Amino acid sequence: MAEDSSITGLVDLKNAKLAYIRKEKKEFRIGAMTPVQDIFRSEILTGPSGRILRSAAGSIGSTLLRNAITIGGNITAVFPWSDLPPVLLALDASVVVHDGKREKVIPIDKWLAPTPKEALKPGELVTEIRVPEFGKETGTAFHKFAKTKNDYGIITVAVRLDTANGLISSARVAVNAISRRPARCLATEKILVGKKLDAALATKAAAASTQGLVMTADIRASKEYRAEVLPVFVRRCLEDALK
Repeated sequence: MAEDSSITGLVDLKNAKLAYIRKEKKEFRIGAMTPVQDIFRSEILTGPSGRILRSAAGSIGSTLLRNAITIGGNITAVFPWSDLPPVLLALDASVVVHDGKREKVIPIDKWLAPTPKEALKPGELVTEIRVPEFGKETGTAFHKFAKTKNDYGIITVAVRLDTANGLISSARVAVNAISRRPARCLATEKILVGKKLDAALATKAAAASTQGLVMTADIRASKEYRAEVLPVFVRRCLEDALK
């Protein structure tokens, strides 16, 4: 006999007060139930982290959808077309979960790999996303390639470049929509670190962006098309981040 999968209870979170955006010390804290429209319109989210977060949030569908989609939902029920996970990967964000007694802080890369369902234990609730604040030596950029503004992404790319003495000291290049889950382009990051970014280096690093990625195909694009176009958007993001 098949196991009964019927719903046995509901939990109302409307009074949990998990919709907020605030700055504390050197990081931004965003409640898990915060609509992405609030992120898009936020005046608190400033600097490199704020710019890329607002850019990605504003790229999500229509105003109606942005008022319905929350940041917690976007990073927990992760789909290839989810726009915020690659941005949070690029920013080295972390996810806060609570079981009613204690909180646990999980780095976003561990949260997403392999899936949030494995990181979230029974009885735990996602309560907050924490995003480091970066200074003027950091550049960020986000690009989304889709057939229409309201369509799912064919390719999404998020980049963060930290510089010191004119050289790239740290690099994050994260993508989604091209594979089953968000991922970092580790080969591209390795090429960038310790170098001064110019047009030639941006092209070389972008060309390596497909290494280690398992491309997927859907009704919007083939694997081959995504592999051909991805380096173009990575290069554009690198150039924009440098600016």
